[in-house]
Amino acid sequence: MIKLKIDTLLFDLDGTLVDSVGLIMETLKKTLLLYFPSWIGTEADYLRMVGPSLADTFGEFTNDSAQIETMIQTYRDIYTASEFHYIRIYPGVLETLQYFHEKKYHLAIITTKFYQSAAPSIRHFGLDRFIDTVIALDDVVRPKPDPESVLAAMKRFSSQGAVMIGDSPSDLLAGQNAGILTGGVDWSYKQKELQALKPDFWLKDFRDLIAQIEKYNEEE
Repeated sequence: MIKLKIDTLLFDLDGTLVDSVGLIMETLKKTLLLYFPSWIGTEADYLRMVGPSLADTFGEFTNDSAQIETMIQTYRDIYTASEFHYIRIYPGVLETLQYFHEKKYHLAIITTKFYQSAAPSIRHFGLDRFIDTVIALDDVVRPKPDPESVLAAMKRFSSQGAVMIGDSPSDLLAGQNAGILTGGVDWSYKQKELQALKPDFWLKDFRDLIAQIEKYNEEE
């Protein structure tokens, strides 16, 4: 097997670049309480819902497509009202992205959010200064863990070697299903599930990515 040098870095957004998992879980709780007040979920139940698309998550509660769309809009309204009061960017993200941007790597965000929902965080934290493209839910038919979004990003770049980096099993599976390398993050709420997928890179600090990618590319 020919080893390709990495020239493309693909990142999940929530829980990988920005610390939004707590807000996502709280918004899910409030939304489900409105529509299914008799359902009582555990913390583990809500954590499991972080990562998949909202359509898939709410589709577990109802087959009514109109109700699912209404629930998604309710979720967005609740989330947006609190977004910048609770979300923080993880340490080392901006300087690491800047480093790879200056080194001419291709950088993309792959998210299961619709672009309209993802864009505010991307702009607010200045990620758009370094990210070349965003593959959002609008851009695909089959979201992560299907490889469609990963392959779409690589096609935009005419990518050679690529890494998909994320905090959720669906992120790593999307990369593995696309036949590329993967990286997990130590701050994931699903750390054990990530480690079980045996990612090629493991980040205890976001800045670890620089040394790990450089080392990989220098090896024959």
